[in-house]
Amino acid sequence: MSIIGQNRLNDILDSRPEERRVFFEETAGITKYRTRKQEALRKLRENDADLIRLSDIMYAQRAELEPLAAQAEKTSAYRELEAERRQYRLTSLVQTHEQLVGAQENLMRLLHNDRDEEASLIGERAQTEGKKRNIELEMEQIDSDLAEIEKSDTELQNALDALKKESAMLLGRQDQCVRRKEDLERLRESSRAKIEATEQEIVQIQNMLSGKIAAREEKEKAHTEAQEQLKNIRTHRALYEEQSARGSRSLRAVERVMVRLRESLAVAADHSERGDEGRLRRSEELSQKKCRIIEAQSELSRMEAALQDLEQQRDKCADDRVRLSHAVEEHRAKAQGIEEEMRRTAEEIQRAQQRYDFVRKLQESYEGFGKDVQMVLQAKEGWRSGVFGTVADLISIPERYLTAIEIALGGSVRNIITDDAQTAKAAIGCLKRRNGGRVTFLPLSSIVVQRPYDVDLCRVRGAVGWANTLVSAEERFQRAVDHLLSRTLVMETLDDALAAAKEHGYRIRMVTLTGELLNPGGAISGGGQRYRQSFLLNRRHEAETLAETLRTQKERHIAFQADLEERNRLLDDDCTRRDAASAEETELNRDLLAARSQRDIYRTRLADQTAAVEDLERRERVAQESSARAARKKELLERHLAQCGDHARRFSKETEEIAQKMTALSSEEQSCAQGLHALEVESAALDAEIRTGTDHVKTRTLECREATEMLDGFTEQIAKLSEELSAGEQRNAALESAISEEEGKLRAHRDNAQILKDRRLRYEADMRLLDDAIKRTIACTEQVRAKLHENDKQLDRINVRLADCSENLISEFGMTAETAAQQISPIDESVLNERLNELTNAINALGAVNPNAVEEYAEKKARYEEEEAQIHDLQKAKEDIERIIQKIDTDMTQTFREAFQQIQGYFNEIFMRLFGGGVAELRLTDQSDILSSGVEILVTLPHKKRQNLSALSGGERALTVIALLFSFLKYRPSPFSILDEIDAPLDEANVSRFGDFLQEFAHNTQFIIVTHRKGTMRAADSMYGVTVEDAGVSKVLSIRLKDYEESATA
Repeated sequence: MSIIGQNRLNDILDSRPEERRVFFEETAGITKYRTRKQEALRKLRENDADLIRLSDIMYAQRAELEPLAAQAEKTSAYRELEAERRQYRLTSLVQTHEQLVGAQENLMRLLHNDRDEEASLIGERAQTEGKKRNIELEMEQIDSDLAEIEKSDTELQNALDALKKESAMLLGRQDQCVRRKEDLERLRESSRAKIEATEQEIVQIQNMLSGKIAAREEKEKAHTEAQEQLKNIRTHRALYEEQSARGSRSLRAVERVMVRLRESLAVAADHSERGDEGRLRRSEELSQKKCRIIEAQSELSRMEAALQDLEQQRDKCADDRVRLSHAVEEHRAKAQGIEEEMRRTAEEIQRAQQRYDFVRKLQESYEGFGKDVQMVLQAKEGWRSGVFGTVADLISIPERYLTAIEIALGGSVRNIITDDAQTAKAAIGCLKRRNGGRVTFLPLSSIVVQRPYDVDLCRVRGAVGWANTLVSAEERFQRAVDHLLSRTLVMETLDDALAAAKEHGYRIRMVTLTGELLNPGGAISGGGQRYRQSFLLNRRHEAETLAETLRTQKERHIAFQADLEERNRLLDDDCTRRDAASAEETELNRDLLAARSQRDIYRTRLADQTAAVEDLERRERVAQESSARAARKKELLERHLAQCGDHARRFSKETEEIAQKMTALSSEEQSCAQGLHALEVESAALDAEIRTGTDHVKTRTLECREATEMLDGFTEQIAKLSEELSAGEQRNAALESAISEEEGKLRAHRDNAQILKDRRLRYEADMRLLDDAIKRTIACTEQVRAKLHENDKQLDRINVRLADCSENLISEFGMTAETAAQQISPIDESVLNERLNELTNAINALGAVNPNAVEEYAEKKARYEEEEAQIHDLQKAKEDIERIIQKIDTDMTQTFREAFQQIQGYFNEIFMRLFGGGVAELRLTDQSDILSSGVEILVTLPHKKRQNLSALSGGERALTVIALLFSFLKYRPSPFSILDEIDAPLDEANVSRFGDFLQEFAHNTQFIIVTHRKGTMRAADSMYGVTVEDAGVSKVLSIRLKDYEESATA
């Protein structure tokens, strides 16, 4: 079955001669041959790719084998030198081991002697320190005894002071009592005399009053009022007198208290003076001890400062040593890192150099372009100057568009650009003479640049640009680039390309960035690519990139070398400074040990002196507390004395005020008496005398009573004072006895203390001698220990060297020193070292040696031979594939030629039938290349000249193509065919001829025609139509025209 639609007509009408060939190949049935050929070409490309890949690999291997052969030779020489060097190295290690063992034994003997000497010095020091400890114990005992004696002395002194104080107070109190007793006796005698005088005065007054009472009684009534007034005045005066008496008594009592207070105050002042004398003595002693402590503290502070300075210097040296050690390790690590970077850089330089040489060689030999292109580009004839190179070599493509441009160019990357057609002709002649194959040339003077389609790219979604604008080349080669790429549009994605192709009627050739190709007419190429030509396009760019990489890596290598030299210089400087800091730290540690010992001695002395000062301060505090109590008591007594003085003055003032008031009352009484009537003068006088007498009696009686009471009080106080004086005398005698006894004890204690102090001074002199001996012993011990330390360090270094030597023997030779000694013959050390240096220099002169070069060379050579055999097999397979392709081309050429001739006859016949005359001709555009030649359609219409298909009108072109399609159908008949409105472009006359032709052609093929043309319908045997009578309901109608004609005839 075949289907012919209007789109097929359009495809043929719009196609170019080269594209039109596809329809003839389908009709001729050579598509299967082309498929086989495509498969064979694919295999040939894969074979070529494998050949190129193997060639590249073999080229790279050849590039590796040549240096590897030199490396293998160098490795062999290295192994011989290394074997000899190892033998000499073994001898050197064994001899070094023996020398180190001898040095080790020497040092062990020295260490043994030094340790004996150290033990002797330590024993001597221990003996001296034992003596010193015994003396210190004696001194401690003396200090303890002195402290006890001083404590007892203090207690005795305190007790003695208390006894003396008590005795002084007792004496003072007795003196007061004696004076008080004398005062009381005087007062008692005065009181007795006063009582007697008062009693006599009372008797006299009572006798005088007896005579006057009678006279007063007579005048009592007359003088009542005056007497009452006078009585009141006298009453007030009596009250004042009583108040004056009480004030006098209070004043006398205050005066007695003030006397006692003055006595107590005198005792307190005496005690305070004695306390001041003791305090001055203790203060002087305490000041002296404190001065000694300050001097010791100053000396200790100086020693502490010196010790701290030494510790700071030692810590600084230790920090410098640690810092320098870290710096050394850091420099070593960085130097190793730089060496590793240099090694990697050298390897990268070597790889880049090999790749660069490989790519340059490929460039120079034009590898990958094929022998035909190589033959032209490597020609030596004169026309070669007109050959510029291949398209791949002369254009530059951004990485983003590489895939798209590669697909767009296809095989054109191997096209050769020449200056004109004569150069291309000369090159083609050269190829023919040498039987070198076919090459496409692009003469710049004759190639035609087709103008791009008139498309607004801004409106095309996903359009990148026309391919010729996306690559760059020299201005003179731009014409060739435009020729190849000016009508190819680059799109972002396949979906964008499909949408754009549909919008523009599949007229534009498009390629996507991912490598899909859309040809005019709608054909799509895409998928994975096993064989790519990007290595041809990128070759020049890769060579430039590799050259830049080489330059950068070499600069880095030089920078690393300079950095490594600087690091090694810094490493040597830091090692020297670290060793100096370590030596200085050792010296400071020795000084620090001596300073600490001296500081401990001063600390002990300072502690003893501080304890003595604290004891004195404690005693001073006790004395100060006692003095403070006495001062407080004295102050209290003074305050009481002042208060008593205030009271005495107040009482005196009150007495004076009362006297003044009494005087005022007397004046008032006199004034009152003078105002009486003359008659009442006598009565008043009598009454006055009587009252005065009575008052005198009362007053004298009261005074006598008070004097009696005072006399009894004085007597009682005198008795008490007598008893107190007797007890005081007894207590005073006892106190004097106790004071004498305590003073004797105190003198004995002080004599013992002086003896102990003299003994302690002798012990201190012995201690100083022992300290000097210990210092000398310590100095000698330090010297011996320094020698021991130095010998230990030397022994450690020798042991480390012995361990390194033994480890080197085991790691390098797998044997012990004893086993190695049996396998060597003694050699003079100078000869041995000279030969070792010669071998080392010889090995160093070889440079970097690949230790596996011999094995690698053998392995790579075997692989190279194996791949060479594979190349021979691939070349043989290529020849077989080329023979198959040649046979396919022969069969295709023969089949296409026969089919083309038959189709051409059928086409002319059907054309004449449809047009009623004329001539139709099919012509190949390139008779020499039938398989690639396009097909041109030339027709001569009745009564017209010969024309190309594109020059005809629309209807003529459509009817011509219909004739061509029916010639295809006649060459390859089909029992059933569908025609879809292929008559639409025809006018009515042509439709009628088309219908008649269909009736004739229907004898061999059954047609189903979709049409709206009446002329075509009339030619049909049956018609089917679809109508819609009701909404949504379609109905099929059919009619056989023969039945219709028969019924119409009937």
